[in-house]
Amino acid sequence: MWRKLVLFGGALFLAVAVFGSIKAYSARVSDVDLSNTTPIVLVHGTHGTANSFNDMISRITSTYGKSTDKIIVVVKKDGTLEYQGTLSSKSKNPFIQIVFENNDAPIAKEAEWVNAVIKDIQKKYNMTQYSAIGHSNGGLALTTYAEELADDSAPTMEKLVVIGTPFNDLDADDNVTTTDSSGVASQTAELKKYIAESKNLDAKLQVLSIAGDLDSDGVSDGVVPVGSALSSRLIFDDTVATYSEQVVTGENAQHSDLHENTTVDAIVAAFIY
Repeated sequence: MWRKLVLFGGALFLAVAVFGSIKAYSARVSDVDLSNTTPIVLVHGTHGTANSFNDMISRITSTYGKSTDKIIVVVKKDGTLEYQGTLSSKSKNPFIQIVFENNDAPIAKEAEWVNAVIKDIQKKYNMTQYSAIGHSNGGLALTTYAEELADDSAPTMEKLVVIGTPFNDLDADDNVTTTDSSGVASQTAELKKYIAESKNLDAKLQVLSIAGDLDSDGVSDGVVPVGSALSSRLIFDDTVATYSEQVVTGENAQHSDLHENTTVDAIVAAFIY
């Protein structure tokens, strides 16, 4: 009998511990209200991971001191969401990094996942507005989301930064242009669709497009042609509140290094804050 009581007591203790921790976690979540601050949502490019933006987040946080806290939301292959890290009740402009477990999915699917994360964050933390940063295809996922999936009930995307984003794909011949040109040699079907759907963008959105120019010759960041990255002007220039662009040059402007470049940090921080 005594042994049974001990076992029952142990089970009761375990249950209290488990359910107590669940209750405590729920309380922490309910205490976080992001309605009075502007979180910064980040989306990596193809084959990206949680490491893609980690260093940029750390540098911007320590250098500019205008953000506190960071969480990662992993979108599992089955579409379920896994949260890593915590937000405090005093979070200020926290970084929320979206990471796709399937990091080579079609852009349309990534946009759907972005939509799912935004809705979940809205529900969990009462997020009402945010800024967004996308590197490479992450910029395409965010643009597709903004054009096709964001509705009036969604939190407001106030600012969008696209970094080395291939709006006109990667073919060099299609993207022959000059940095002051209003067009490219040939528009892909994808670019034409982005232009056509740009009418759906929030007219109050502010957009910054950053292109890399590896050899300072106006050609490419080693992966994405400058003309493709700056085709963003054909999508955003006449449809949003403000549109600006920056071309970063030199060896640190290589495509995969753009989010490791302190010049890019400064440009992004000046824009989002």
